[in-house]
Amino acid sequence: MTTRHLMEAVETTTRTLDSTIGNIDLAERDTLDLAESVGFRGDELEKVGLAVREVVANAIIHGNRLDEQKRVVVTVVRTPDQFKVEVWDQGRGFDLSSLPDPRSPEVLLRESGRGIYMARAFMDEFHVQTGHAGGTTVSLVKYIRKNSEEQPEGAL
Repeated sequence: MTTRHLMEAVETTTRTLDSTIGNIDLAERDTLDLAESVGFRGDELEKVGLAVREVVANAIIHGNRLDEQKRVVVTVVRTPDQFKVEVWDQGRGFDLSSLPDPRSPEVLLRESGRGIYMARAFMDEFHVQTGHAGGTTVSLVKYIRKNSEEQPEGAL
């Protein structure tokens, strides 16, 4: 029996980051480069980048509370069928079900509060796991679709 989760990784990249705002851009750029190298383009590439940006920002700002002594680890695993990004922080964790609905009127007026909602909407899978000793791992998965009818760039 074979499942997607048991497939062998084709490529794995891990980067450990200090909890600084500048590392949000770094994590997004690194992930976009990798996502583009496996064939994501246009809107799909932008969605991956935005989802990673939001999750890394949450890890640095809300999870680690901008404590430069705490780290965020971003791991990208590519299998033949999946592009998976795991973001781990050293914070206290959070309960996904306790987050307010970002579409509610009181949240719509806030400057923040929609990152998790967007990441969930833009990716094919979204999982949150809080460790027993603290820390949170958010896993984002985008399926690699093999589209044989894809037209070359610039074709009508």
